[in-house]
Amino acid sequence: MYKKFIGKIKLRDGIIPLFLLSTFLLSACYKKDPTLLEVAVQFSNGEFVKNAKVKLIAEPTTNSSQVPIINDSTTTNAGGLAFFDLGKYYKSGQVGVAVLKVQAFYYGLIGNQVIQVVEEKRNRIVVVIN
Repeated sequence: MYKKFIGKIKLRDGIIPLFLLSTFLLSACYKKDPTLLEVAVQFSNGEFVKNAKVKLIAEPTTNSSQVPIINDSTTTNAGGLAFFDLGKYYKSGQVGVAVLKVQAFYYGLIGNQVIQVVEEKRNRIVVVIN
């Protein structure tokens, strides 16, 4: 009985399901890398600023009155660096994450920069405050 059944199986009948199964398994194992933003805040003389407030605001790419999707802030550490994990704003397969305005504040001093965030990378920017 088994010999009759095995003899009827064709090579192409087994390859297609095997190919589909392996494709599904490989795509399910895809793990995206983190999308990070590292902001260095400096005085105009190059000295890093600790405890500066850093704020991110999404720059609109079209003329619309939509509320910005990204509106986040933190303070710099002792080394003058602020870190943001932008993975919550990025979905796999999406082209680009955002164009962000990065603002830094420290006792009346202000600095601004704009950055286009690249997905699944460690993005870095320096903001000079005056």
